[in-house]
Amino acid sequence: MINFIGAIVIGLVIGLIGGFMLRSKQPNAIWLAPVLAVGGSLVASVLALAFGDRRDYGWKEPILQVVLAGVGVAIVAYLANRRSAGTSVDSTAGSA
Repeated sequence: MINFIGAIVIGLVIGLIGGFMLRSKQPNAIWLAPVLAVGGSLVASVLALAFGDRRDYGWKEPILQVVLAGVGVAIVAYLANRRSAGTSVDSTAGSA
């Protein structure tokens, strides 16, 4: 149980930091980054349980939680860059 509570806390902290950093590029990053980060850290907890990490919250599980929470924030950053690149207008497209 403590693993999942720790996963939620780690995901929220990383997600909020990433959301505040990305909010100028992606308006909905303030809620999307924490949601994906918490999801990633919960997946890390489930993976740790599936692969036999039955000890009291060792060092491998939090590292995996941080990495997968970071992946969630990176997905939001990718979506923000993709969205801004898709809306830009190429000024040389019509001059041939």
